[in-house]
Amino acid sequence: MRFLFLFIVFTVLSVFVMVVVDFRIGEQAEFLNAWSVIERLLGKTPSAGNSLVFNKVGAFGELAIVLAINTLIGAALAFLAKLGIDWIGGIWHQRKRVR
Repeated sequence: MRFLFLFIVFTVLSVFVMVVVDFRIGEQAEFLNAWSVIERLLGKTPSAGNSLVFNKVGAFGELAIVLAINTLIGAALAFLAKLGIDWIGGIWHQRKRVR
């Protein structure tokens, strides 16, 4: 249950960071622009223009790729966080036994 919570939190955080960074970069985000995906979802023409990924796979493909990338990043961060939590917990239990 803890991993699922971490996974959801890190995935949402990853999407948020990607959108903010792409918003700040603007037109320089040529390969994949998450802010352009948001603009398309809102029915607007992206101010940054079409990305390379949009030109290759279209709007739905670009959305799927953004979500897939951020899901993988969220899973990796959740896994690393769980390892860190388990490692710290293991050290804590060892210290309690020594005393």
